[in-house]
Amino acid sequence: MSKKKFLYILSGNLSTTPRALQSIKTALNNYKVDIIGVNRNNIWKELDKKLVNENNLNYKLISLQRKPFFQWFFCSIIHKIAKLIYPFFSKNLKITAYASSKTMFLLNNEILKTIKKYDFVIAHSYSSFYPAYKLSKIQNIPFSVDIEDFHPGENISTTPKKEIARRKFLLKNILPKAVYLTFASPLIGKHSLELLNNNIPENFLVNNCFSQNEFQFDENKSEKVKFVWFSQNISSGRGLELVIPAFYSFKEKVEITLIGNLYSDFYEKFLVNYSEILKFEKPLPQKELNLKLSEFDIGLAIEVSNIDINKDIALSNKIFAYAQSGLYILATNTQAQKLFIQDNHDLGIICEQNTLSVVNQIEIIINDIENIRKNKQNRYNYSKKLAWENESKKLLKMWNSIL
Repeated sequence: MSKKKFLYILSGNLSTTPRALQSIKTALNNYKVDIIGVNRNNIWKELDKKLVNENNLNYKLISLQRKPFFQWFFCSIIHKIAKLIYPFFSKNLKITAYASSKTMFLLNNEILKTIKKYDFVIAHSYSSFYPAYKLSKIQNIPFSVDIEDFHPGENISTTPKKEIARRKFLLKNILPKAVYLTFASPLIGKHSLELLNNNIPENFLVNNCFSQNEFQFDENKSEKVKFVWFSQNISSGRGLELVIPAFYSFKEKVEITLIGNLYSDFYEKFLVNYSEILKFEKPLPQKELNLKLSEFDIGLAIEVSNIDINKDIALSNKIFAYAQSGLYILATNTQAQKLFIQDNHDLGIICEQNTLSVVNQIEIIINDIENIRKNKQNRYNYSKKLAWENESKKLLKMWNSIL
């Protein structure tokens, strides 16, 4: 009996969507899997190549950059035209999709060209929602949607009122047609489902965690307390402006490592002033990053809730990576992170989103570092219940029921 065929549609690079990669690796054990992604930055393209080789993936990456020029130009023109005519066609799903995101057009154009027949299509991230829905209609197959963020609640700089309306319209009209929905935090699920009134498909939480075998336990005996923070980009608006100055009064006792793509303007305008306590690492493939985290004491989960609603209700993959490494977590008091620490109270501590509160919590951590290090093994063992091995069972059960 031949294996069923899955298509994963991502609106970004594979290496910047670790949540999708976990799902893909689970699916590969039982199904044939193709993946379509969108390249926005060549830094991630190179990391994608490593993932493809390591996991033997059938992966097509479409560029959203200016090369090839005609593809970028045509995509941009369609997006602009759609935005111009949108006020007259605000109830048209295709025009709303193309006006909302040029990536939606790029991905939809790609799936319209496919001659492969699939059994199931999975959309990861907002700009893949409409293309997955469209392919499901064309091929008469089920599709699912993974809601990693609450997109109407994200920070939108251009015509925010219109864009919020577009996003809500797309979610209201696409999500109910999915065979099931997954979401990346309890509050993202709550806010998303509230848009759908009573027209709600089956849905469940899938945490942003990783396989436990991607982590290792390691003791840190250095004199300085070692903090770590990682993200795709080391840039402004990510909470670093809030916490880095707080560390400076403890500069003889702490060391902070920032891992990601360092924006030179952010370094020159801000980080250079604190360079003596900072170390920088280039972006790492997720598996290498997860192993490296064991070198540290404290993971920084710094989110600023007043940036947008999504920041307040999302749980990033970093908080799970810290927990699964056995690190103690210093997290700001977003709604989602407060709930996480309340449910897993031995894994970390919450601070308010101001420098004074961060200073106070750093001082508590420094004074208690011996005990924090002593309990690292306990945290590492506890976090096994948060691992992907448990979350993947939910997906396998669902796939077996619909295919």
